[in-house]
Amino acid sequence: MSFIISIEGEHATLASEDEVADGITAAREVFARNEADPLACQLAVEKMEQDELLNREEALLCLIWDEAEEAAFRAVTLGWLSRAVDIKLAVRADAAVSSLTH
Repeated sequence: MSFIISIEGEHATLASEDEVADGITAAREVFARNEADPLACQLAVEKMEQDELLNREEALLCLIWDEAEEAAFRAVTLGWLSRAVDIKLAVRADAAVSSLTH
């Protein structure tokens, strides 16, 4: 399944296009290195945030998400004077690709 990674949060608009691209690239590298589906990682995090019990695989997916989000955050804010900002990772299915395959 195809997916779109984006950078969101209160301060995301302060980032330049290059900084956002660097953050997305950093996150993609983490997902690729761990052979993890970003959508599955996001679903596991959402489940955890609802205080639902996670199985081992879901817990590992949450750790991968945290690593990807941290990598994206660091790439986006590299050179910023403050890192007390609200910037987070978001993933969604690519509707254009999904509608072509169904």
